[in-house]
Amino acid sequence: MNIDITAAIRPKSDQLNADDLLTGPRTIRIRDVQVVSGEQPVSVFFDGDEGRPWKPAKSALRVLAAVWGPDASRWVGMHCTIYNDETVTWAGVAVGGIRVSAMEGLSQPRTLMLTKTRGRKAGVTIQPLVVSKSGASDRWRERLFAVAESSDAPTVDEAWSKVPEAVKSELGDGLYDQLVALETAAREHRENDPNAAVEALNNEIGGEA
Repeated sequence: MNIDITAAIRPKSDQLNADDLLTGPRTIRIRDVQVVSGEQPVSVFFDGDEGRPWKPAKSALRVLAAVWGPDASRWVGMHCTIYNDETVTWAGVAVGGIRVSAMEGLSQPRTLMLTKTRGRKAGVTIQPLVVSKSGASDRWRERLFAVAESSDAPTVDEAWSKVPEAVKSELGDGLYDQLVALETAAREHRENDPNAAVEALNNEIGGEA
């Protein structure tokens, strides 16, 4: 029996495709996230997307939610590195797919167990992404991310209270909420089942990688 995958591998002009990353990984800064009904419900818009958002597959969504928290509004302003994983298959044929390799907000690699095909799981390690620093606010941002992920004192609240008001203005009001989301996700990763956040998302989203 022939299985025609032409429709599956045809590039879609309305979104970022794995083929767009054949020349190498790309680090993006998220500027908006929209959720609608349909086969690919989440659209991640990023700087320079030219109106073609990234529509993450379930595996990538699980990674984003496990590290940054499930509230996608907290992802805005964050950076991650995406790449074309040429081993991704459809109907048994390698067609490639967009995966995440590094994320801002991590101070050390984090391994997550993700559901692949037929309910099988595999470990995926996400590397820390350090965005180039150009000023005091950027250095504070990096320190605060490290605090959010750490199990040691201080807490995010304690660290945030020490940030100069001028720097807070530069960092923006949304960063505090992002830090709290990071702190919560990191705590769940440490104190509960290390993959509790991902497991919950696996159950909610179901199926495919």
